[in-house]
Amino acid sequence: MSYSKITRKGQVTIPAHLRKKHGMEEGITVKFEESHQGIIVKPLPDIADSAGKLSRYATAKDVLRDLLKTRTAEFT
Repeated sequence: MSYSKITRKGQVTIPAHLRKKHGMEEGITVKFEESHQGIIVKPLPDIADSAGKLSRYATAKDVLRDLLKTRTAEFT
């Protein structure tokens, strides 16, 4: 089990062994979900990778804009 303190700004440090195990590198975006046990932190796929897969349907700029709207809506 690992521990971390919450800073005045609400920040925490994810222990290195857990970041490595779950592929959480600097600069990734994470998602917070509530469960009956507490808060779950999940890494999200890179938006740019998703845009490449959808390029026949829209431009990368359009896909990024729509994905960011969706992510923003999840947090409001």
